[in-house]
Amino acid sequence: MYDYLFDVADQDPIRPSRRRSAAERSDGGVFMTRYQKERQRVYDRARHMVDNLGAHPHRETEDAKAEAGLVRNRARISRAQGDELAWVKSMLRTNMAARRGYRTPVDMVVALADVPRPEARELVYLAERLPDPEIGRIQDGEISYSRMLAERKKTTRADERRIFEEQYLALQPSLDGTHMRVMGRLGSYEGEICRQALNQLGDRLVPASVTRPDPGQRRALALTALCQDQLDRLPNPGSSDGSPSGSRREPLLMVVANNPLAGDSGYEQGTSMLAGGRVGPDTVDLVACGGRTEHITVSGQNIVHHGTTRTVKPSTRRAVLARDGGCTIDGCTSPYRLEVHHIVPRSRGGDHTPHNLTTLCWWHHHVAVHRRGMRIDPTSPPRRRRLLPPQARCGHQPPQPDPHTLELLRYLHHTTNRAPP
Repeated sequence: MYDYLFDVADQDPIRPSRRRSAAERSDGGVFMTRYQKERQRVYDRARHMVDNLGAHPHRETEDAKAEAGLVRNRARISRAQGDELAWVKSMLRTNMAARRGYRTPVDMVVALADVPRPEARELVYLAERLPDPEIGRIQDGEISYSRMLAERKKTTRADERRIFEEQYLALQPSLDGTHMRVMGRLGSYEGEICRQALNQLGDRLVPASVTRPDPGQRRALALTALCQDQLDRLPNPGSSDGSPSGSRREPLLMVVANNPLAGDSGYEQGTSMLAGGRVGPDTVDLVACGGRTEHITVSGQNIVHHGTTRTVKPSTRRAVLARDGGCTIDGCTSPYRLEVHHIVPRSRGGDHTPHNLTTLCWWHHHVAVHRRGMRIDPTSPPRRRRLLPPQARCGHQPPQPDPHTLELLRYLHHTTNRAPP
């Protein structure tokens, strides 16, 4: 990758990056592997070019210098840890811990080396199990200390049970309430199950004609869709037979709007989920698209219900799904979670007639329209709907007219009782 750095002749003078001690100069790189020696040569050439390029060094040269320096220093640390292993193994052979009055060899290493107990436990663990030739490989730089520890570390039944009991998943709301931070810990088996399931569902969510987001975003969308599927399978609490209903998610996913602040700001202020998380206009449209709207006024302990505005009737919804037979976006063949959507939004005067309804898959309905702000072109064919990009605003606001101009406009539009001449 950095072969061009070797264009500098070997006899060119090279300035050392720092003054080295006599022990380091006498070392001569004996304990460096071939790869480490090559990286060191790259480091020296990069140092030479940096010193001769002046105040504006090349970016690739800086990258080569950083990479070679990192490899060199980590190799030194690994070889030093190999020396520590050799000394600890010598102490174990002579039973030094018992002769010095320490309870365990780990306590001896903690006291003598002044290291944390987990690090001392790893040193004693490797020293008890590695033969001298393997420790010599670490000292010679053939294999790193961390790699050897990872290969030789064992996992007992007690370790697996402890890991299983310690696994958790936490959803921590942010300080402003606009998002949640997902944190947790899973065992290797449980984590692999979640990883494969989310990867497969994430790949199935994205239609073939859409630019694929990064794997992390696909897993986040897959987790949301998986949980939404679980909520959809919950029976309707109000039905006697336990059958699902079209409004079964409303008690769980409810948006609270603080009127008149929410209405005056276009739902950019004063709107939140029932649990307290802040949301905006897109979430309000998303929840209202598949449920119903209830207007409730709360004043202290008094509650006034002003009525319910339903969206699409279940019979109309089923008829639209049967009419379209799949997602109507041009080129989309995804059958996952087909949902009915308004072509002209209700906020812009759209109604619930079948002419204003179309079928969208979960990706185009949840992600493209409600989350990315795209719009359906009303003039596009019914089976080949086109998506329009979100409307961008330049932020320009025209100045308000002065009072004299407003008075003149009112006078011009004022009706008089005089007959026309």
